[in-house]
Amino acid sequence: MAVKHLFYRTYHLGLRLAAMLLPIPEPHVFHGDKAIEQWLAHLSAQKCKRILLISDPGVIALNLHASLQEQLIANNIEVTIFSDLGANPSIEQIEQGVRCYQANQCDTLLAIGGGSAMDCAKLIAARIARPKKSLRQMHGLFKVLRTLPPVYVVPTTAGTGSEVTVAAVVSDTERKLKFSINDLCLVPKGVLFLPELTAGLPPGLTASTGIDALTHALEAYIGINASAYTRGKSEKAVALILGALPKAYNQPHDLGARTDMLWAAMFAGQAFTRTSVGYVHAIAHQLGAFYGLGHGLANALVLRPILDFYGDRVDASLEQLAKHTLGEQSSAAQLRDRIYALLDELGIPPFIADLKAEDIPLIAKQALAEAHPDYPVPCFITQQEMENLLHSLLPHA
Repeated sequence: MAVKHLFYRTYHLGLRLAAMLLPIPEPHVFHGDKAIEQWLAHLSAQKCKRILLISDPGVIALNLHASLQEQLIANNIEVTIFSDLGANPSIEQIEQGVRCYQANQCDTLLAIGGGSAMDCAKLIAARIARPKKSLRQMHGLFKVLRTLPPVYVVPTTAGTGSEVTVAAVVSDTERKLKFSINDLCLVPKGVLFLPELTAGLPPGLTASTGIDALTHALEAYIGINASAYTRGKSEKAVALILGALPKAYNQPHDLGARTDMLWAAMFAGQAFTRTSVGYVHAIAHQLGAFYGLGHGLANALVLRPILDFYGDRVDASLEQLAKHTLGEQSSAAQLRDRIYALLDELGIPPFIADLKAEDIPLIAKQALAEAHPDYPVPCFITQQEMENLLHSLLPHA
């Protein structure tokens, strides 16, 4: 085991050096009162003619896309809607999107929604750029390596960070697992911040997506590959989330809080796309694959037990984060208490209702297979420790 852990740490060092040297693209952020006007002018300059608008059925039912669709059509841009996707987009759904893009001779992709819509758009673009390579063949690092058709995103949740990341996640329903595809070309070309589109988000989704962003920032911060740049982004994200998330949850139409959460999700995304994530995400992805659990909620359910497992092994990092987010005299314990109090305030339960004891060994095994060696975690969890942690989350525990 010691030899294996040494290999992992060597691999993590390689990832750290790559993150320092690789030119990770930054999307253009269209924000403020003239955001839509500036974006439309940009599309005109890019000679955009036909957009595939990707969203989930919930966003379409609420007509959150309608105003943008009308303005695109008014600017002589044809719009085709693809909304056949769920909380965890599958390989087949991505392939359906590819066929829709091709059949309508689109030249640009626009995702309006949360992480599922954004990841779907990124992966459709990857398949368009790589028509002879399957999504399974793209699993891992730098397997796309092509210029993608332009992808623009409009987040309707504030959590995923997919608008600035090099990653996209897809569900393999046949094998009951989720996997990520990671490449510099997957970073969207532009992101449009429209906080009013997030104001109607139900409280539960506001909570779970907000904790998703918090998890990104925390795992980026306590992982061993954190840098001065990523720590700064995580500190900004956590400070904003601790202040704005309770407001957005309790006062959903507070556009100031909604705007802060959009920026927080982006900052957290900029952090973890350079450092990767950790065991919270490794477990959450399996919960999504096994039970269809939304990714943000899965992260929220797992965050507390993982922080408890790490214990004082991450206190130095958490104390530094506390000083930048709670005040100069704050401690790791105070930050933990603040995070746990936030989870309670947002109604995150201390158990996973869908979790079945008989699934735990395989969930643990697949979570560890995802995490090792790709995630530069602060310390390592064994199969038995992972199973014990999951048992503590059973409904009857």
